[in-house]
Amino acid sequence: MEKLRVGFIGVGGIAGLHHLGYRDNPRTALYAICDVDEQQLRRRSDEWGIEKTYTDYRQLLADPNVDAVEVLTPHHLHCQLGVAAMEAGKHVSMQKPMAVTAAECDALIEAARRTGRVFRVFENFMYYPPMRRAKELLDSGAIGEPLSIRIKVVQGSMGPGWQVPFRRWGWRFDPAQSGHGRVIFDYGYHFFNIARWFLGEVEKTYAWITYRPIRRELAERGIGFTRGVDHVVGGRVAPVDEAAIAGGNDVPEEWLIDSPAVAIWKYRDAEKYGSLEVNTSYDLLVRSRYTPEDEWVEVTGRRGFIWVNRCTSMLLDRPPVVMYRDGITTEFSDMETDWAASFVAGVQDFVDAVLEGRQPPLTGEEGKAVFQFCRAVQLSAREGREVRLAEIC
Repeated sequence: MEKLRVGFIGVGGIAGLHHLGYRDNPRTALYAICDVDEQQLRRRSDEWGIEKTYTDYRQLLADPNVDAVEVLTPHHLHCQLGVAAMEAGKHVSMQKPMAVTAAECDALIEAARRTGRVFRVFENFMYYPPMRRAKELLDSGAIGEPLSIRIKVVQGSMGPGWQVPFRRWGWRFDPAQSGHGRVIFDYGYHFFNIARWFLGEVEKTYAWITYRPIRRELAERGIGFTRGVDHVVGGRVAPVDEAAIAGGNDVPEEWLIDSPAVAIWKYRDAEKYGSLEVNTSYDLLVRSRYTPEDEWVEVTGRRGFIWVNRCTSMLLDRPPVVMYRDGITTEFSDMETDWAASFVAGVQDFVDAVLEGRQPPLTGEEGKAVFQFCRAVQLSAREGREVRLAEIC
């Protein structure tokens, strides 16, 4: 196989960022796309120049010209689509989180084993250039033996009149489709994977989570949603039309945000620890080309520290990576810092892995381990006790 032909199952907002990795990639072609929304499908087809379109994923999987698929759908469909794709002989890249239950994770792992297809869970933060630079420094021993990691996350607003597409958020706050937990399970998958990737396997966790309705806060600040769909223009997510819902008054009352939240954890086989702190405030202005969220990471080692000062957005006006070691502070700015670069690099790795016959991260087993971490944090907060990840099975 000289060129990988790929099909997208789901062409919503996140698909625009995945498409950036296929647009100018000589080793692959986005051959077909599929979505139940025919209007969205036509728009994407015109935008990307895709001739093969389907409204039924089974038809796309039956197409012999499709070598691999990107599963870019709401979470509750991941297992069904992933297993069907591998059984149809397709390699699979699946947006995080892997699935909504441990049993579904196991089904995907078993399908990959049985079919011999490449299966990976895509978590873009681990392809973000500043994160990768920090990992390289850590692995090189630049700050000595790692002792702990601290992850800070904020969610805010782009400012007055901030508009986001309703369809982009509606399913994420529906437990039946999202798997429950916009922050800790959906968004949080990024943080818990970075914690594992940087310092290793986690044994146990203790957490506190506040669940609160977001309707009143949005209404008070006049934050609304567009009925249109979102797309990417030059790496920037933007709404298609301006038909807005009138602030938070039209947000369903059952929409809950699982923030603020704090989690602590202990790593397996070592006296190493980590922590996560998440806060959401729509009074907080977050400069962003994408969603108004940002994240930073601090790793402590025996000889110093490594800081990653941005990821999704541009909240802090500091160098993307800073290291302190032996009394000397070194700043690293010689890298791409646009969040979209992580999607381009992640797509490239999947394509190269399939063509070269290797397994890219995250394997099914690794993806399940991150799933267990997310669910252990939720269970700890719910039951007010320390939870071992092995309990999530």
